[in-house]
Amino acid sequence: MPPSPKFSALPGGRTILLSIKPKYADLILAGSKRVEFRRSWAAQEVTAVVLYSSSPIQKLVGVAKVESVISASPTALWQTCQERGGGLTRDELRSYFAGKGKGIAVLLGEVSTLPSQVDPHDIFDHFVPPQSFRYLDPSECRKFDSKFLQRSSRT
Repeated sequence: MPPSPKFSALPGGRTILLSIKPKYADLILAGSKRVEFRRSWAAQEVTAVVLYSSSPIQKLVGVAKVESVISASPTALWQTCQERGGGLTRDELRSYFAGKGKGIAVLLGEVSTLPSQVDPHDIFDHFVPPQSFRYLDPSECRKFDSKFLQRSSRT
């Protein structure tokens, strides 16, 4: 049985909704991409991310714990990519961080795939996909957990 993705109540940090291109969301869920690269990151500590697979999927597909966050030069981030499985080629990483002296590597821990993809409109009032990420408030975390628990009890 897969581990429960009920991570939204993790102490010490926030949960965010993270928009990810479907190609990379699939690699994260498959376990081959263990690092998510970002040009900028949350100001508050983040302990969990709800994965939103962007267009054309447009569904919530999984949850991941955040082990740590590294801010470094693209050259140093390439090393992290090679060591942890970044899911990018060196050219893709360079292109993504073009013009930036530093970037962010989010090291992902335990990742859980939802038993079925979830329409975000079922959880979030007036849902608009975040450009990069957005913090979830406690009531949204509870709704997410509740929706997942309902779906997992049917499987």
